[in-house]
Order: sequence, then C-alpha cells, then structure tokens
Amino acid sequence: MDATQQQNARLAGATWRSVLLGAVLSGGIAVWIHHAELIMGGRRGHSALANTSIPLGAFFALLAVVCLNRVVRRCCAKRAFRQPELVVMYVMLTSATVIGSSGGIHFLVPSLASPFYYASAENHWDEFLPAIPEWLGPRDEVALEAFFKGNADVPVHVWLGPVLVWSAFLFTVLLATLALNSLMRRQWIDNERLTFPTVALPVALTDDNAGILRDRVFWLGAAVPLFLGLLNTAHENWPLVPLIQVRQIDLSPYFASRPWNAMGRTPVSFYPFVIGIAFLLSREVTFSCWFFYLFTKFEQIMSAVVGVQGVPGAGPLSQPPYLDHQGAGAFLGIVVLTLWFGKRHLRDTWLAIRAGHRASAEEAMAPRVAALILAACFLAIYAFCRVAGMSPFAPLALLTLVFVYMTAATRVRAEAGNAWLFGPRVDPNLFVTGTLGSKALSMPDLTIMSYLQFLTTYDLRCLSMPHQLDGMKMAAQCRLRPRSLVGPILLATAVVLMISFWDGLKIWYDLGALAEADNWRTQMGKQPFVNLASLLANPLQPDRPGTLAAFAGLGVTAVLATARAHLLWWPFHPVGYAVANTPTMAAIWLPFFFGWCAKSAILRYSGNSVYTRCLPFFLGLLMGDFMNGGLWTLVGCFVPWLHVYPINW
Repeated sequence: MDATQQQNARLAGATWRSVLLGAVLSGGIAVWIHHAELIMGGRRGHSALANTSIPLGAFFALLAVVCLNRVVRRCCAKRAFRQPELVVMYVMLTSATVIGSSGGIHFLVPSLASPFYYASAENHWDEFLPAIPEWLGPRDEVALEAFFKGNADVPVHVWLGPVLVWSAFLFTVLLATLALNSLMRRQWIDNERLTFPTVALPVALTDDNAGILRDRVFWLGAAVPLFLGLLNTAHENWPLVPLIQVRQIDLSPYFASRPWNAMGRTPVSFYPFVIGIAFLLSREVTFSCWFFYLFTKFEQIMSAVVGVQGVPGAGPLSQPPYLDHQGAGAFLGIVVLTLWFGKRHLRDTWLAIRAGHRASAEEAMAPRVAALILAACFLAIYAFCRVAGMSPFAPLALLTLVFVYMTAATRVRAEAGNAWLFGPRVDPNLFVTGTLGSKALSMPDLTIMSYLQFLTTYDLRCLSMPHQLDGMKMAAQCRLRPRSLVGPILLATAVVLMISFWDGLKIWYDLGALAEADNWRTQMGKQPFVNLASLLANPLQPDRPGTLAAFAGLGVTAVLATARAHLLWWPFHPVGYAVANTPTMAAIWLPFFFGWCAKSAILRYSGNSVYTRCLPFFLGLLMGDFMNGGLWTLVGCFVPWLHVYPINW
C-alpha cells in the first residue's frame, strides 16, 4: 500500500445512508423553495432559502438533522451519524439546491416562456424570433397562455424537450465548476489558507459532540435575532405590535442637494447574521470592504463636482466614476492575481496532468481527470451556443468571461463571506456588448446571449461553485475524502433539477406566472428580452471610457495586492475593493463596519483569549437569524394567513 492509499484509508468516505438522506432532503428543499418563493413570494413574505452565502434551507435542514442525531446518539450511539456523514449531506444540499432558486430555474423558465408570448409588432420582439432555434424553448400559444394565466395542467409534451436540454446545460456547468474547484483546491485551501467564514458554523454544529449547542454565550447571541424576528413577524400579522426596522433604510433623502445627491441610494441595515460573518473575517478584509464602499460614494460626489459626463449611447452604467466597470476590472484582477501568485501550483498541476498522477487523498479528482472534464464541459457549452446559432467568436468571449467571473466570485466568497453573492453590474454580457458595441454582434449572438442571461447575470446567488469549494474545505477539516463528495453532489444536482423544473412548472401552470404566482421572478425572466429589444432599437456604442475604467480597476487590484504582499503595515485588501464595487456591499457595509469594530476592539483591548470566548456569540447571530428565517418560512408554507418578515433581503 503506497502513501496515498494509506492516507485515503485514514480518511472517512461517504456512506450510503448519508447520500440517501442528502438526496431526499435535496428534493424536499427544492419543493420548499418553490412553495416559499413562488407561492408565498411577494404576497406574504418569506426568507430566501437559497440566496445567502450559507443557504438558509440547507442550514435549517442540517440543524434539524443535528438535533435528531443528538437524540439518536443518546439512545443508540452506534446508529448516530458521524461528522463526515453530516458534512456529505450538507454539501449535497448547499451545492445543489441553489440552482432551483432566484438566478437559476426561477429566472430561466420564465425566460423560456417569454419571447413567443410577449412578441408583437408593437414591441418589435418579432424581429428576433427567427433567431431562436425550435428546440430552445416552447412555442405553443395555448401552452404559453396557460403558463402565464394559470388554472391548467402542465403540457408535458411541450416542455419535455426544453427541460431536458436546459437540465443537461445546467448539469454541465456545475460539473465544470466542480472540476475547476478540484484544480484550484490545493492553492486556495492549503497554500493560501483562505478564511472560509461560511464553514465555521456548519463545522461546529456537525462536530460529534456538538459542544457549541451547550454554550450559553452562543445562545445569547442567537437570542438577539430570534427576538427581532419574532417581534417583526408579529408586526407583519398584527400591526399594533411595534416594528424594529433592520433592513435597508435609505439615507439618500437626507442628502438631497448637490453635489451630495450624487451618492444615490445609500442604505443602512442591521443584519445580525452579516455582523456574525464579518466577525469571522480578517480585519483587513472587513475594513477594506466598508472603506472602499464609502470611497465609491466619495468618487460619485467628486464626479458631480467636476461635472464629468459619460459617452452618449454607451448605456446607463457608462457614467462617471464608472464604479461598475471598476468592479468588472477588479474581478478580472482577482483571477489574474490568483494565477500569478499561484504560478507554482499551476506548474505542479500541469506536471501532474502530463504525468497522469492519481488523485491524492486531499483531492476531489485526479489533475488529469479534472482538466479533461473542465475542457470537455467548456467545449460542450461552446458547442451548445454554436448549434443555437451564435458566431464563433461571441460565445468564446462570453464563456471565458463567465468562467472568470465565477472563479473570482468563488475566491471573493471564500475571503469575504459575502452575505449575498453579486458580481459587478457590468456582467459578462454587458462587458462584451459594451466593449465591442452591440453592432459588432449578430442578431443570433444577441438573442442567445439573452437566453443565457441567467448564467451571465451579475446576480450570482445561484452559483454552486462557492458551495462546492466550501465542501472541500469542510472535508479537509473533518477528515473526509473530498473525492467522496463528487458523486453525491452530482446526484443531488440531478434530483434538484428534476424536481425543480417539474414543481416550478406545476405551480406556474396552477397559479399563473402573471396571476397569483410571484410576479418578480416572472419579470426577471422577461427582462433580458426587454433589454434585447431596446438594444436592437438603440444599439450600444463601444464604451471606451468604461473599458478603460475596467482596466483601471484591474490595475488598482494589482497595486493593492502587490502592496499587501510587500508591506506588513498595509491595511487594504484587493478583495475589499472588488466587493465594494458590487451591489452586495450597499446592503452590508454597516454590518461589516460593526463586525470590524467589535473584532478590533476585542483584540486590541482584551486579547485572543477574550476573542475566542466571544466567538460563539457571533456564531449565535448567524444561528438565530437562520433559525428564525427558516422556521417562519416553513410555518408560512402550511399556514396560509401568516405573513413573514424576511431576515435576508
């Protein structure tokens, strides 16, 4: 037995019962997501179950299993789940269930139904209909009308083809990110030792002794959001109960005069779970996040003072100080720096690929296998775009940017723990059309890019890649073979795709996408084609200032990283600059400031021992918020009159 085999023997693997439980719960959470977000939706409120950096639905299921497991452990210890088994189950849930929510299937299905339903001579949608392949989405007028109006059964024969096509597409994307994570795992987890704040609480809960559940400081922290959630949910149902507003209070009305009004919307929030995440981060990351967010406001004010104007016809985001373009450049810079600082790892990986080395105990896949899977998946997605009618260059540029953004977002999430994962609003689609100008792309290019908007959007909350990487980090901490995660993740993905498409269609056809079902998701599915019609009527000009701003953002990121590598006193982190130029930080800058203040004060005036003792309190903030959101959203699915105060949007 060689060294790799000996090390593998010392690590735990997935068991049949953990995989079975994970598959069943994945399907159950997929159903829960659809009922909470499509039925309760905008009518009665809900806490989003799959959109936060720790998916609420998956976490609530883990908590329920952990509590039941404690009972089993007291009655029959041999039959209780061990930590590696619980980790396998949890990673299945987090990696798969996010696909079925906002940004994923909830946006994709209405997009498939929109073009042929809304098209008319008046809105000029009929101009791009000839560019849509017959196999890409449904065209039957009766079936589409029933989808939007409701009170009908699902016409399986109309939807079967598109559902199979897009299920294969989504599965391929997820498999590609799994292979990419396997190639980057050693660099991010072992070499750079990124923070991974989102795994701290799940690892603590799955510990065989679960000692954190007996910690009074932990429950003191949990009591704060539990009280707020109970009070505010009571207010939603009985208005005489006072409301403690903790979400998105806009300060812009207090800055109505020039040049201060150039700041635009400036929300302040008090999300307890975000304060908990911030406390787990390094102080330089937390400081950089809120500092650079406030700096963006300074940039907006100075742009108004100077009176700089954007390029006419380059799009609404092409306005000084080009914050969204800076964010796009920062995301590119994060990936460039990852490649540069990881060049030794990449060299070793290339040598392992050429030599055909087997996977070590710590790897999810052998390097050659991971590289071949990644290449095959990329080519398959490229072929999909070409068969759909796109020109040779457009999908190559678009998909390259998509994978760059996904890689950057995963890296950023591992260091900043973004409560909600958003990229820069200049997403891959806008980056391509803005840099080249829309006239450089053909009608089929622009049309298929609209169908792919759910994949190219800056809303990355449905991205599975960060959760896969979290799973590999948890495996390293819990003595679990990462290789044993691959099959279960793929199984859970298949289950979620099957159930999400079917249950979603059933709800839309029953309630009507424009009738009683949540309308926001319907409009998000329609929006790419509204944008396409606008683009055809008013083509975008090449946005040279925006492109230069993107390169400036890349340069700033490089300078920040270089200074951080060479100056011990340097307080700024490039990840903070990247996050500050995305919509995420607008919602969480103040909780990050609170978390930074608390951690800095404790470490400076009390030391590491007090910090360690306070840590359960901040983990409790996460616990209480997620318990509160999960519990009331679950109860709301069964109590038709209950209105829920959301904890995470």
